[in-house]
Amino acid sequence: MNDPTRTRLDLLVRLVPLAGVGFAVTTAVGFLVMGKNPEPDASTSAITRYWGAHHAHVHIAAIMLAYGGVLFALFGTSIWARIRGAAPHPLLQGTAMVGTAVAAAGLLASAMTYFALGDIAAKSTTLPPTLQAIHVLGAELSYPIAGGVELLLLAVAAAGIAGRAFPRWLAWSALPIALLQLTTIGFAAFLLFLVWSAAASVLLVVPPAAAAVGKSRPTASTPSLVESH
Repeated sequence: MNDPTRTRLDLLVRLVPLAGVGFAVTTAVGFLVMGKNPEPDASTSAITRYWGAHHAHVHIAAIMLAYGGVLFALFGTSIWARIRGAAPHPLLQGTAMVGTAVAAAGLLASAMTYFALGDIAAKSTTLPPTLQAIHVLGAELSYPIAGGVELLLLAVAAAGIAGRAFPRWLAWSALPIALLQLTTIGFAAFLLFLVWSAAASVLLVVPPAAAAVGKSRPTASTPSLVESH
């Protein structure tokens, strides 16, 4: 007899990869709500005026970005589980988990930066140089986010190209997005990662072929599900 509680738990776990869609949506909404911020080298007066006028919606955007960081952590864990289930080299499993942890911490730290800006920008006790310093931290490329995403995508690329843990199209598309994360167009590459995450999360809901491989190795008459992509 099937245990209803276990059945519901299995269904919930199977749907966890859809956190990638949630990560992409909440992050995109956070960016849209925040709008275009001044450049890092903008004058102190321009920065003070901007954040003073926009502090309320930046506060909301920061909360959206924080939820995006949590959803990313769930999504990254799902990728790690997929790699682990396909049994490639342990190095790839570790790379995926470390990348997820670093990027998630960076996303939450970035959200905290904008939350602080939204919280203190309109207060009379906030000194302009303090506001400018926090603004620069938020406006510059976040190496923890970029580096963590790059590690995660490199693990996906290797596990999909060499280990067949993912369809080839997903693995190959992850490679250039990964390599661009730490460049001067890193923000554009991160936007591409949002699209990639949404597509990958839907794919991950499909039971991995590795589960079938673990029970019986595919033969010429029983091709692998992953190889069919």
